[in-house]
Amino acid sequence: MQRGKIFSKVIHCILFFQITVVLFSCAKPSGNIQSKFSVKDDTGLEVNFDSHPKRIISLGPNITETIYELGADSVLVGVTEYCDYPPQAKTKTNTGSYLSPDYEIISSLKPDLIIINVESSNNPTYQSLMNMGFRLFLSHARDLTGINKMISDIGKITGVNERADLLIKKISSELPDVTKPDSLSETALIIIAVNPLMTTNDKTFINEISELAGFRNIYAGEEQEYPVINYEDVVNRDPDVIIFPTDTLKTGKNSEYETEIRERIHNSGAVKSGNIIFIDDDIMFRPGPRITDAVKTLRNKYIRKELK
Repeated sequence: MQRGKIFSKVIHCILFFQITVVLFSCAKPSGNIQSKFSVKDDTGLEVNFDSHPKRIISLGPNITETIYELGADSVLVGVTEYCDYPPQAKTKTNTGSYLSPDYEIISSLKPDLIIINVESSNNPTYQSLMNMGFRLFLSHARDLTGINKMISDIGKITGVNERADLLIKKISSELPDVTKPDSLSETALIIIAVNPLMTTNDKTFINEISELAGFRNIYAGEEQEYPVINYEDVVNRDPDVIIFPTDTLKTGKNSEYETEIRERIHNSGAVKSGNIIFIDDDIMFRPGPRITDAVKTLRNKYIRKELK
């Protein structure tokens, strides 16, 4: 009789254990199911992931800056030769130019994702990497909207969604509202190159930064993104300020540029008032999280010149 009771208790325990396991399994899906997600790249292609990538190569300085800003650099195994910010980025393996990368080095790094900054999937580098069997994510930010999407996308890919949301909100809170009347109070010539003299229209990131800083591009309506212009026309349009993105460490070369500009358009209001602003080309040319630095630096340089 005693043995029968013991046997009955054992059976009840086994059944309870089995039911518990079944209920637990139903209540909590397996890790593999939970970790699957997808993100649309800038071509509209949906890139699927079974889990967050552990080995990422960045083929774009602005992409690299974003990954570091989000604190996700531990998964970054390779960057381009132009990825120099933050300084720690230079400690990552150099994969060459983002337009002509070293495919052998890329292969040796065994990336499970390459984030590439090109205009379309027809780009030769994109096609070559795809043909080699790599998983690619195309990110091509061109303006503030594109920057926000890039931050959000990289946040999802690396599993730091909350940090990405906070960074987007931070950038938005630090940028001025250029929709207000008379927000663009000063006219500006934006110089991209001196010989030949080249500027930009209103379809570029450089123009957007200038507008956010309060300047109205005198060549905004040009058809080409980077038209070649002449000094006589600049004098006729008479800009209040001249904005020149360049390598600010090359002081000797910049001094030569300034001398030539002053000689060729000495009758313009910008030259007469001394409003020629040299600004770091990295923050002006890279659509990334340092957009607020670019806007603030540009505006502060102008204010300091006005106060002199």
